[in-house]
Amino acid sequence: MPKVVILGAGVLGLTTAITLKKNGYDDITVVGQYHPGDDLTHEFTSPWAGASIVTFAFENKLLQDIDRISFQEFKREADQVPEAGVMYCPGIHYSEVEDAPAEAWGHKFYLNTSEIPKDQLPQGVKFGYKFLSFTMNAPQYLSWLVSNVQKLNIPIERDTFESLGQVSEKYGADTVINCSGLGSATLKDVQDKTISAIRGQTVLVHAPHIKTQMYREGPDVYTYIIPRPDGHCIVGGTLDYDNKSPVPNPEISKDILKRVYDLNPELTHGKGPDAFNIVKHNVGFRPGRKDSVRVEKETLDAGNKKFTVVHNYGHGAHGYLSSWGSAVKVLELLNNGVQVKAKL
Repeated sequence: MPKVVILGAGVLGLTTAITLKKNGYDDITVVGQYHPGDDLTHEFTSPWAGASIVTFAFENKLLQDIDRISFQEFKREADQVPEAGVMYCPGIHYSEVEDAPAEAWGHKFYLNTSEIPKDQLPQGVKFGYKFLSFTMNAPQYLSWLVSNVQKLNIPIERDTFESLGQVSEKYGADTVINCSGLGSATLKDVQDKTISAIRGQTVLVHAPHIKTQMYREGPDVYTYIIPRPDGHCIVGGTLDYDNKSPVPNPEISKDILKRVYDLNPELTHGKGPDAFNIVKHNVGFRPGRKDSVRVEKETLDAGNKKFTVVHNYGHGAHGYLSSWGSAVKVLELLNNGVQVKAKL
């Protein structure tokens, strides 16, 4: 088996390491500039995530396959692995735009889906459905992944690199898995111009009485409420391609709190959008990609040696949902495209 180095120690890098190790790849190292448990930085996306298991793979066959695989693994974790912190969570999805593929895929994907009658929809909403999915506390889940990596005796190292070739040369690696997220824009032998940092601002509020995740999708704005197992909720949100400030904007926070209050006034027991129990204001930068996710294989040069690269990045706001399925696709690419029933 080849020597494999995974560049990136976020949710995608960790799940890929676990999947490869459990499926016959023994010589694996994970390396990244940032690690779970570090002081929060806006450049390391995984700890900031809302980490709800909601799908947006409406007409993308690759993403549909990826999300299905992941969904089954999260179901297993919710059923059998309490230390992972994954919990079942009922949900409501509203859309202000007619989108037949999105509605059809949602009904296929989730557990216990049911359409909301038109006469019960909020004003301005075109369709809606109820469903059952999962949510989690992102930092807790990352810690659980790290513990699994450690149990499998996979080293996690800290370093920075200018290219994937540099990774291959340092470790003598036959194969490099690129889970670098936003780093793929600047790695010299990747330089993906279609990837960009999408600024997401959220508010963490304490609302242990909220047990339902809720989403309202509009043409220009996406509003959500994501309960976590610890009694907090992540509420949001924004998708801002132009704002690069890592500092929470008070006006944006005010707008978010008004929108989520309108979506579910029970967040503050009907006391208004100024009555939230605010824990923290957050800003993170998601690795969005114009051409959707990149999960593909190629051969590159490092000095006089060729090495294999499998890219696994560009998941935007859905890295958690897509993590396990993407890891299985990486495994299949390393196995020359042969579909496998992977051990996760």
